[in-house]
Amino acid sequence: MTEQLNERFAGLIRLLTLRTITPTELRSQRLGAPPPDGTELKLESNQALASGDPVAADPDLRVFRPKYEFSVRQGDNLLFHQTSIFVVAFSVADLKAFDELWADEDIRKIFTERQLQRTMWPIFRQHVLDGMSRLGMPPVPLPWLM
Repeated sequence: MTEQLNERFAGLIRLLTLRTITPTELRSQRLGAPPPDGTELKLESNQALASGDPVAADPDLRVFRPKYEFSVRQGDNLLFHQTSIFVVAFSVADLKAFDELWADEDIRKIFTERQLQRTMWPIFRQHVLDGMSRLGMPPVPLPWLM
């Protein structure tokens, strides 16, 4: 990230105060038998924002609706799938400055892929571990974010 882009991103972050994180959908699916110990598993994850995010909930509140998905496969067989959808609300100190910075595609990408995902990943990791446990599957630790 260039120094100018880093400064602009830092400016965006200074405008935001995290208000709430609310899960709106948690869905765990066991689609196969638990694999034997030592079985090589393939882990897949995905993050997406709802179309139109962020949504103006109040004059100074912006809401993101990220969706996270996680799958565990043994070869081509899907064993487990987790979907978690959240509402994440931020207060915005200066809406005009926020809108100007948010218009920058690079800033949006950095915010979504780094800031938002790093904020939500520990919560989503717990959803995956809880979902697997409730469905009688051995927990698979999700990787660290880099």
